[in-house]
Amino acid sequence: MQRNNPKNAAPSYAKRIFLPVSGLVGVAVITLLCGCSTSDPQKASNAASPARTGASQAAAPPDSIPSANGRDKTADFKTAKKNAPWLGKIKSVTETEAGRIRIETSLVDPRGADGGEEAKSAIAICESVVSLFGPSYVSVLEDDGTNFVLFGHPSVPRGACAEV
Repeated sequence: MQRNNPKNAAPSYAKRIFLPVSGLVGVAVITLLCGCSTSDPQKASNAASPARTGASQAAAPPDSIPSANGRDKTADFKTAKKNAPWLGKIKSVTETEAGRIRIETSLVDPRGADGGEEAKSAIAICESVVSLFGPSYVSVLEDDGTNFVLFGHPSVPRGACAEV
């Protein structure tokens, strides 16, 4: 009997397991390290910012999306509507997200019952944006940043720009 002969010895399972286990551990370590380097810095900064309370949410206008985050369409709009009498009242036209446009104006609404010239101008601005860009939602803001005219909002008639 030749028990000491390595040719006849039973194979060692420890050697077979060691290579795949060490390979898997190496892959896991590399995956973890790569995952750390691709983390989103914005998520980290958002986590550090304080949560908005009910009072701070109520104080902010419903469409308080900074213009810097959207796509500026001011030049396109002013070029297309260069002869409009209210053109000088446009501060900015921003697509805040796909299909949503926010128009900042220098209009001030006296909130007259019969719809003053400012309201008519704001509605004309809204209708011009709808016909030019075809968005699903438009908000025309007064000079102080409050909503003046909306399109695509449940509080206004469907398919119409209306003062709120």
